[in-house]
Amino acid sequence: GGLVVEDEDETKKIDVLKDEWKRRYHLVVTARNQQGLKNLFTLVKKSYKYGFYRYPRIDFKMLREHGEGLHVSTACLGGIYSNRILRGEVHGHSREQIQGELQNLTDQFVSCVGEDNFKLELQFNKIGKQHTVNDYLIEHHKQTGIPLICTADSHYPTSDKWQARELYKKLGWLGKKDGLTLPEFEDLKCELYPKNASQMWDEFLDAYPTYDFYKGNEELVRDAINRTHDIVWNDFEDTWIDVSAKLPTISVPDKTPFKHLSDLVKNALVNEGLHTNKAYVDRAKYELSDIKYLGHEAYFITMYEIFKKAETKTLFGAARGSGGGSLVNYLLGITQLDPIPYNLLWSRFLGRHRVSWPDIDTDAGDRDELINAAKELYGDDAVIPVSNFNTLKLKSLVKDIAKFYQIDFGEVNTMTGPLQDEVMSQARDDNTEKSVFVLKHEDCMKYSKKYREFMEKYPKVKDHIEALFMQNRSIGRHAGGVIIGPPDDLARGMPIIGVRGELQTPWTEGMNFRNLEDNGFIKFDFLGLTLLKDVENCIRRILERDTGKEPTFLEIRDWFDAKLN
Repeated sequence: GGLVVEDEDETKKIDVLKDEWKRRYHLVVTARNQQGLKNLFTLVKKSYKYGFYRYPRIDFKMLREHGEGLHVSTACLGGIYSNRILRGEVHGHSREQIQGELQNLTDQFVSCVGEDNFKLELQFNKIGKQHTVNDYLIEHHKQTGIPLICTADSHYPTSDKWQARELYKKLGWLGKKDGLTLPEFEDLKCELYPKNASQMWDEFLDAYPTYDFYKGNEELVRDAINRTHDIVWNDFEDTWIDVSAKLPTISVPDKTPFKHLSDLVKNALVNEGLHTNKAYVDRAKYELSDIKYLGHEAYFITMYEIFKKAETKTLFGAARGSGGGSLVNYLLGITQLDPIPYNLLWSRFLGRHRVSWPDIDTDAGDRDELINAAKELYGDDAVIPVSNFNTLKLKSLVKDIAKFYQIDFGEVNTMTGPLQDEVMSQARDDNTEKSVFVLKHEDCMKYSKKYREFMEKYPKVKDHIEALFMQNRSIGRHAGGVIIGPPDDLARGMPIIGVRGELQTPWTEGMNFRNLEDNGFIKFDFLGLTLLKDVENCIRRILERDTGKEPTFLEIRDWFDAKLN
């Protein structure tokens, strides 16, 4: 669906006869400084937004436009340099012709990022084509002076995780393909984990006797290994993500955002006839004082503007969760429940004791109307849906791995069936809600005799569980969460990705994981409630029956509000 998952088999296979328009070339782009990090994030977003054929792609024009502060190298066998070399070999081109093509590429990359920011990558593995590429790149270095570096593809963190990686790739094929097995270590063409300088040199020495062109170039390879280290530790500046809050800019002539918010609340008190009621005035002042202290006024104004725009198109729920305890929310029309008669607490929702941003869960008959209202107010690129990651949970992972090894399902099901209740009753502490309790392998080994005996009986399952538990299985979309902020700030602050043709955040925000707020991205929850849509349809039919004509939405809303009050 547009989500790119690294497929090493496809990358290393290198079908040089494949139609050029279908090819995707790898390029290693890293940030040398703060400006480079912003440009790198911008390129990621543009690659998903404007890339061809459902894949993220950039071109030389994009790279030139956003090249400041970036360092570029030629990548692995999936890179364009490797393709031009191997394609030239297949078509019988001379070395001079192939070097001429490489020179054209080099000229373009240098024009984008500068000669000091471009490198040629050597890699060492058991693939013959890789050493053909290395041969040409060493020659190209001698002709052009473009420095060489040595890199290793990294698809898993350490050498002992190769089997877990192979199993991970096969889990998705369970039930779709028969005879799935894991390769032997000796069959691996590449060891795809990060390597230090000594390991890189050892890999070079393994290939050294087989390929004559390496002889006489030992010092050149050694320097390339050292240069890779020096670039990272000496040439790159420390970079960081701007973690300040990114919210829509609130600009009202002759007013600060807080003054604007205060005026909105005062006007609402007057309109509701509550401005003479001391309880309401005091509560409003108290809440506004906390909002000013916390610096959250832009958040409430943003919510007000969105709900004001969407109220002519969809019904809203009364309130959900602690947000219903805010009088400011009620007066601004964000919630429909007056907290004063019910003694609902502001402090449960927000206050000076809470350092986090407000989190108002709101129900609408059609959540898309809220999102569309936000896009109309602030622009399409200012409203980005939040991702969520579907992870490999313990019980389902045990069943999948057991199925891979053809372990009897009945035996597995008997062990996993009572596992949640058995372990949670002993492992959950008093501060953890049942709804957010995560069943962990370590807890099961400690508190479940049947689980422990199963893992002792099938040690391969145990090894894979320890490596794969809570790894990401797939990426999805949060039910109602979006971030809203200035488009440039969002694009420069995170590498926005695309899934099924729609942009969304690369990080998630939920009960167990919180990444967005820590980096200054504020989540707005717009939740669709089917019941409200059903209520709207019921009112439409009632009014049609009574008036004999199709009612407008405003007539439906007014009827709803009258009955609610």
